[in-house]
Amino acid sequence: MPHTYWNNIVSTPGSSAGMGQSNQIVDHASNLLQATIDRFGLILPSAVLALLILGFIYHDRLVFSPGKRSGIYDIPGGLPLIGHTHQIMKFGTTNQFHRFQELALMSPTQCYRLTFAGVGSMIMINRPEYIEYVQKTNFENYPKGFQFRDKLGDLLGHDGIFVADGDVWKTQRKMASHMFSANQFNNWVRVVVHNELNTIDTILDKVASQKRFSIQGLDGTTSGMSDAKGGMVNMTELFFRYTLSSFAKMAFGSDLGCLTEDPASLENPHPFAVAFDFSQGVMNKRFVNPFWRILEAITPEGARMRSSIKLIRNFGTAIIKQRLVEAGIKIDGIDLNEKSEFSQEHKDLLALFMEQTQDPEALLTVVLNFMIAGRDTTAQTLSWLLYELCANPEHVKLIREEVDRVLGPDAAEQRVRVNYTDFKKFPYTLACFHEAARLHPSVPKNGKEILRDDVIVPQGPNPHNLPPIKVYAKERVGWSDWVMNRLPEVWGEDADQFNPKRFLEKDEKGGWSYVQQSQWKFHVFNAGPRLCLGMNLAGFEGVSFLAAMLQKYDFTWASKQQGQTSDWPPMYANSVTHPMKDSYQCIITPRNYNE
Repeated sequence: MPHTYWNNIVSTPGSSAGMGQSNQIVDHASNLLQATIDRFGLILPSAVLALLILGFIYHDRLVFSPGKRSGIYDIPGGLPLIGHTHQIMKFGTTNQFHRFQELALMSPTQCYRLTFAGVGSMIMINRPEYIEYVQKTNFENYPKGFQFRDKLGDLLGHDGIFVADGDVWKTQRKMASHMFSANQFNNWVRVVVHNELNTIDTILDKVASQKRFSIQGLDGTTSGMSDAKGGMVNMTELFFRYTLSSFAKMAFGSDLGCLTEDPASLENPHPFAVAFDFSQGVMNKRFVNPFWRILEAITPEGARMRSSIKLIRNFGTAIIKQRLVEAGIKIDGIDLNEKSEFSQEHKDLLALFMEQTQDPEALLTVVLNFMIAGRDTTAQTLSWLLYELCANPEHVKLIREEVDRVLGPDAAEQRVRVNYTDFKKFPYTLACFHEAARLHPSVPKNGKEILRDDVIVPQGPNPHNLPPIKVYAKERVGWSDWVMNRLPEVWGEDADQFNPKRFLEKDEKGGWSYVQQSQWKFHVFNAGPRLCLGMNLAGFEGVSFLAAMLQKYDFTWASKQQGQTSDWPPMYANSVTHPMKDSYQCIITPRNYNE
């Protein structure tokens, strides 16, 4: 038998000395164990033993999370007991969607699993076939869950429509749907949006009429005469004020005074918008940091978060109190003498909810939840769309041709606007809006809790033979529309390119016809029972803006020398929704009809 290292030790001269040393180590360990037992009993040794056993069982994932299974790609690098917690905390939310994309591309199905503290076992299902099962086929088994309410509740409330489940959600959904389906809503929306567009037209007209020394292109070259007309506008700020002002009027009957005809008003962001955006950024971090409560309690960021929440709540409360005053409802125990009846011809969103409750806290939840939807979705999409049009100006020409054909070439000068019922008559313009929403979805990620063990079965056509996925109760499923919309398997080889024609086809007359994509594939407005109620409103606001402004003005991306504050291409902010990291400026000039 060959000699082993151990055999050499025990059989060679001097081995007795080695044996004696080994005995000393054993004796020392025995004494240490006995001393530990004498002091702590069997609790500490048992705890250490249990920890070792758990570490062996959960050697690559979060403790108590389910093991590996077929159909799911487990991201490598998980540590015993804590899984991927260290990686999640290290990367945080910086460039998070690019990281999501990198992880998806590691998996043959673009679906994968991470386990980390604060969330647990998270399975990312970045394919329409799986999402349809979760959001439609077995909808009741996949609620938003406690984690959404826990992390977003201080801003959106625990009963808000975007975090609520079950009967609470169904009641709010039903009430809100009445506003969007009412016949009077079409006329009311038209009036509000047209008035807002007239205000924006006045702003841009004032700016475009200014004399500038020169107009400088993206490449730094100077063009135009020294007396060229044009001025610079913070377009991101303009878009957010446009949607905030219009939605507050439509949904709450409130004029916030945030959009005026003075271009100088756009130089400083609205305090509500600043607080709202900051709060969303902080809430986004909560999903990747299990210690967020402690950190927010002791850090300046946490203090600012509390101040921002207070400002936001005061903002919403002011809207509610004004409406309660108008309705003659008691506020703070004071009976108001003046009372006005709500119009029976049109009831806005707040009026519908006030028929059910006059509790200011409940109404505040309604206001803030719908404010984030009414303000963020359209404004963010318009911000990204105008950037894409600056990068791909060939589409501007086609939008203008469509507007000239439908409304007439002088529509903008005469302030002829798009009607709410007619915005789908602009298929190319709508396709551009939806293509920007596809590449830059306002809700770039989402997730659900799993109530009961289940098997997620791919729905509809399954050309890539995606396998069923076994999931367990208390796990979570999630997806990123930002990632999914860049997958060639879903949108083709040019998935990461701006191409509105993916929503279009030629009709029998040679014109463009809009192609309605599956809501599971074009998922930016959610799908199933939670399909966005304001989807058509967003399309109307977007098409109306483009039709009104592109026919009359040229928009040129300002250079750094001219005061541009955004990078090119712009980067997204770390947020619950999908705003740009920095505002951007465009040079506004009268339209050049020779181009």
